[in-house]
Amino acid sequence: MEKKDFQTSINAKISSGEAIKRISNVPGWWGVTFNGSSEKQNDKFTVKMGGDSFFNFTVAELIPGKRVVWLVTNCNMPWYTDKKEWTNTKMIFDLSEKNGITTLNFTHEGLTSDIECYKDCETGWTHWIRQSLLSYLTTGKGETKDQSYTIAIEFAKPAKDVFKLINNVSKWWTRVANGQQTEYEGQSTNLNDEFVLRHGEKHYSKQKLLEVIPDKKVVWFVTDSKLNWIEKDKFEWTGTKMIFELTSQDSKTMLNFMHQGLVPEKECYEHSVQFWDMVIKDWLFNFVTSSNT
Repeated sequence: MEKKDFQTSINAKISSGEAIKRISNVPGWWGVTFNGSSEKQNDKFTVKMGGDSFFNFTVAELIPGKRVVWLVTNCNMPWYTDKKEWTNTKMIFDLSEKNGITTLNFTHEGLTSDIECYKDCETGWTHWIRQSLLSYLTTGKGETKDQSYTIAIEFAKPAKDVFKLINNVSKWWTRVANGQQTEYEGQSTNLNDEFVLRHGEKHYSKQKLLEVIPDKKVVWFVTDSKLNWIEKDKFEWTGTKMIFELTSQDSKTMLNFMHQGLVPEKECYEHSVQFWDMVIKDWLFNFVTSSNT
């Protein structure tokens, strides 16, 4: 059976020439840490998704109004067995314009279903192309790291204790809300662990531990979701990340939490902000502070 590269397409009311410019402005729509330049052929840039991860790119081809190709020259994906799975793969943006509408056909050449990272990357690319980049092409507003929901709280405990308690998800996220218990299934301690949270018929989300740095950081990647209280896109959490970063001083620890990809433009934003304020400020805070660990 032939192995097929990941592909997806979008249509936007924009000229193909302007679309190329916006695609090339990577920080405008891809919520990563960006360094370098990506506007001309042979430009080089690096993106980071946290921790020790990095992806080095060269703009291998750029045909104004028609095509952009990025070649991955090196990468480190610490959450997979083969940390170099993206190396020598290509991201190809092919464009065509008709009657003021530009069609973008995106291909990640080399991202096939037989490699370990395929499912996670399929989810991620679907989100960043079909939601963030589409929004950036049509409205000039894509998703960036700085727009994502963040919150910071301090604990009077050492980082190693806070880190351990955060990973004990079933003890602090499975509370009763609106008269119904949240159900937990899976594991949430080690790299690549996966767990599911359900709140009746209203909320379903599946998380994978994408990064684990003991006593410092843990990142959950939402591989699947269904928010039935949303009218339009019930899968808005899919492809987003929950990032817990810890810094300590003396016997106190500061938790900086970010739901990366949860931005004001999303339908679920206002409700999710209220949700996280309750879950982090109340449920997690009280669990950590009252624990004897």
